[in-house]
Amino acid sequence: MSTQADWIVVAGFLLAAVGVCLRVFMMMRSSDARPVNAPANHPRGLMSTYSTTFPKSRLPLAMRISLYAGVVLLIAGLLLEFH
Repeated sequence: MSTQADWIVVAGFLLAAVGVCLRVFMMMRSSDARPVNAPANHPRGLMSTYSTTFPKSRLPLAMRISLYAGVVLLIAGLLLEFH
């Protein structure tokens, strides 16, 4: 086992976890903007509601970057571990 690969896996996991937390935060904020009696919305609908409610927010970009970078680092770290 390589310590570099271990750190890449840990960094990837942390970045992916931050991305998931940001997505949950955005979905919670968009569900707060909807009326109480409205039917439940699916996740993509909540994300589009967030984009229309908060058009200047940079959180969707940060969420996507952290999720994609986390997955790439996880895959790279696991490939180094198994090599």
